[in-house]
Amino acid sequence: MNFEQAITRLQDTMSVMADIQRQQADVQQMQVKYLAQHEQRFVEQEQSTRLHEQRLVEQAESMRVHEQRMSHIDMRLAEITDKLDGLIGFQRGQFPDPK
Repeated sequence: MNFEQAITRLQDTMSVMADIQRQQADVQQMQVKYLAQHEQRFVEQEQSTRLHEQRLVEQAESMRVHEQRMSHIDMRLAEITDKLDGLIGFQRGQFPDPK
């Protein structure tokens, strides 16, 4: 093997190595980019989860208030029903059926 062939072979090898290094640098840049995007999506997902949990707490509180109000309405309706039943009974006592 003469020196010119060795030099040509060395140059070819260096060219291939430069291409490989360039490709590796591109891959590393893509990995950094995708990792940053992944981290951003992860942060957004955590924020969304916290917002969802907050809404669940608010909804639970709203349901608790609703149940209290419905209980009060049920109590008032029972009182009104008792009073109406009493009035109906009183009215029937004063004015007996003509049968």
